[in-house]
Amino acid sequence: MMIPVVFIHKGYQDYLGYTLQQSNKNNEVILIGDTNPPLNSQTFKFEPISNNLNECDEFRKHYQHLNTTPFEYEIFCYQRWFILKNYMENNNLDVVFYADSDVMVFTDITNEWGKFNQYDMTLLHRTAAIASFITLEGVQNLCKLIMETYKDKNSYNYKKIASHYHVRRECGLPGGVCDMTLLEFFHYCSDCGGGPGKIGEMMQIINDSTYDHNINVPDQGFDFKNGHKNYIIKNGVPYVYNHRLKKEIKFNSLHFQGSAKNLIKEVYGQCK
Repeated sequence: MMIPVVFIHKGYQDYLGYTLQQSNKNNEVILIGDTNPPLNSQTFKFEPISNNLNECDEFRKHYQHLNTTPFEYEIFCYQRWFILKNYMENNNLDVVFYADSDVMVFTDITNEWGKFNQYDMTLLHRTAAIASFITLEGVQNLCKLIMETYKDKNSYNYKKIASHYHVRRECGLPGGVCDMTLLEFFHYCSDCGGGPGKIGEMMQIINDSTYDHNINVPDQGFDFKNGHKNYIIKNGVPYVYNHRLKKEIKFNSLHFQGSAKNLIKEVYGQCK
């Protein structure tokens, strides 16, 4: 069984073309979007978002915006999990590798699944599904948790996330509640179908390779230079020296968060 890499994205930016093409080198790639990019159709399979919107309108009715970020941006971050669930159900997929649109994948994901197949879902930094294996059961349980939390404003889960937002506002801090808040709940919540035994961590180093949480962050003892992990490209794959382990570690993915998107074209060229 080949495990596809799935991107979910609205609109089109040039960097998306590079992440799609890079990820396609070792994998089947699926883009669920509202705009079919002007790329070689053999690079990826395009799937209209409009075919996979079941429950998205219902969630919008219950969603309460608890963040200083724009409403539409934040609600789509939640809705993408319903979109992914619908796509997996409609296409009889038991597991996919979900990647944010600013993530480049450098490895054969199907071969990597053996490291993580004990889990229903994997996260990075305990809270982020940036480059993550997601099973059908895992995404179904996650969507159930998200919907039930926002439907019942008297529930413990809702009151807990709302209190987080209100405390940040009282202290003059930006941000608030986002889908990562619910993903962290899912990481710990055995009663909701998640829990530590079912949710894995992608930042662990296994067989001298790992997955990147954020290229802008000097985590885990990795060499850092000019505001990002100091990667070098060898045979089309990035490596970063780890000062704690005293050796180079292969990166199976890189997440070009924020302004680091400017590096995507350069890295793609180096990996050709």
